[in-house]
Amino acid sequence: MSRARRWWRSTPRLIRRFSVVLLVIGAALAGTGLWLDRTGWWEDHGFLGNLVSSFTSLCFGVPTALLVLSHLGNAQADARQTHRAEDQARRGVHEFQAALTRIFDVTDIADLVTRAQSMRRSVRRLRQLDDTDASAVTHFFRSFNDLLELGPTPSPAYTEPASFRDLACDRWQWKRIETWHVRVETQWRVLSEETRPKVHEFRLPWLAPSPAALGQLAARRLLAEGGRNPWRLPEGCTDADAGEAMEHFLYDLQVLSRTAQTLSNLYPTVPTSTSPSA
Repeated sequence: MSRARRWWRSTPRLIRRFSVVLLVIGAALAGTGLWLDRTGWWEDHGFLGNLVSSFTSLCFGVPTALLVLSHLGNAQADARQTHRAEDQARRGVHEFQAALTRIFDVTDIADLVTRAQSMRRSVRRLRQLDDTDASAVTHFFRSFNDLLELGPTPSPAYTEPASFRDLACDRWQWKRIETWHVRVETQWRVLSEETRPKVHEFRLPWLAPSPAALGQLAARRLLAEGGRNPWRLPEGCTDADAGEAMEHFLYDLQVLSRTAQTLSNLYPTVPTSTSPSA
């Protein structure tokens, strides 16, 4: 009964009133017709009987068509809009993953999650050393440089950073990291401000509140000035401060990558370029 009431209330008011009027007229005509049929009145009024019978059928048929077809049309429109929202979510998730992995030599977003977590553990162990171990730092940056995929080097004489000081002075690398950062920020903003409200509107799956909040925080703090950007270190910072900045960067990267991985599980395929026709 509750579903029937919701179904009736969701019908446009004009259609409801028109249907009620036709049903009342149809019921009156049907009752009158049956009574006249019992008295034999229709025997000398064949054409009128056919006309009244047709109009009675019309009074019942039109409301049925209006009520059923209007809801079928609404259901089709809702399905079409839901499909568009799902397609938008797939596209947004795909583009966010592409933005995140753009500068890294990884196979997919899951690989980036694993590599970022491993590098974060490495830099944490590095920071726990009592004295700066040059060989440990060199080993870390060899792995870190292998993780990055920034394209052709500016010149044959270019050497990859082998320490935190080298990294902070590498302007060529920072320009590419900065471009990547802008792209990641832009795609996250699209997910947060455009895609998320749309999927909530159509009750499609999305991030749970806690992972969503972590992702939002990581996106806001990624490469932030003041100690979270190993390419842009503050004046007077120590090697320990530089290591902490690298750990912050890898943590934010790990959170964002895990967030993208969760979203890719919800929307695993690349979206089609077109929506279903109206």
